Amino acid sequence: MKYFKHFETVSGVSKTLFYRPEDSGVSIPEAEDNSDYARMVSEVDAGASTIEDVDDTPVLTYADKRIDGYGSIGDQLDMQYHDAVDGTTTWKDHVAAVKAEHPKP
Repeated sequence: MKYFKHFETVSGVSKTLFYRPEDSGVSIPEAEDNSDYARMVSEVDAGASTIEDVDDTPVLTYADKRIDGYGSIGDQLDMQYHDAVDGTTTWKDHVAAVKAEHPKP
């Protein structure tokens, strides 16, 4: 039998999410006290089964990266307020920097 190891990588650290047997909707968590997990490990150790990695790391679009880069609406409104009071261009500069760092494809 083939098992699929679903994982994701965040900030360079990989984390196993779950294992899924081929042709099954069952999710097996990585837990030593889980009988399904223990059976899977013993099958793999015996050579009767294999594990194939499946990378579930989300792929962020430029739009996702921009949303993260802009910050909250509250922070942006605060920048705009201080720009109006202080005569600065902090908000415009911030938006231009985010757009430059994450351009449209």
